[in-house]
Amino acid sequence: MAATVAVGMGAAALSSAPAALADTNPDQVALATLDDIVAGNYPAAVVPFDARMQKMLTPKTLGQAWDTYQKQFGAYQSHGDPQDVPHGDLTVVNVPLQMQNRPGQFRISVHPDGSVSGLYFLREGVPVPA
Repeated sequence: MAATVAVGMGAAALSSAPAALADTNPDQVALATLDDIVAGNYPAAVVPFDARMQKMLTPKTLGQAWDTYQKQFGAYQSHGDPQDVPHGDLTVVNVPLQMQNRPGQFRISVHPDGSVSGLYFLREGVPVPA
C-alpha cells in the first residue's frame, strides 16, 4: 500500500497570490486549506495555489487525492498543531493528522506571498527533503 499521496510539486518561480493572502502567515494558509479539504470545499482549497499548482491540481483532482488518502488511512478525525520548517524561500508546514486507521500528515509549502507551491498527504513522520 502506498504511504504517500503526493498531489503537488514545488514551483520554481513566485507568482502573485490573491490580495487576501498577502498578509496571511503560512500556518493560517495551511490550516485554512486543510479545513476546506476536510469540508469538501475543494474550489476554496485551491484558491491560494500559485499558477503552477492551479494548473497541476484542480478542485476535482484534489478531491480525488483526498478520497484516495482516506481510503488508505481511514476517515479524517482531527489534526494537531502546525509545525514550520524553513526550506529556502518557502515555509513547509506539517500538520499531524489523526485518521481513523492510522496517523498521517498534511504538508503544504508556502511562498512568502502566501501562495501555495506544494501540497501533500503523507504517512506520519516523513521528513522534509533537504
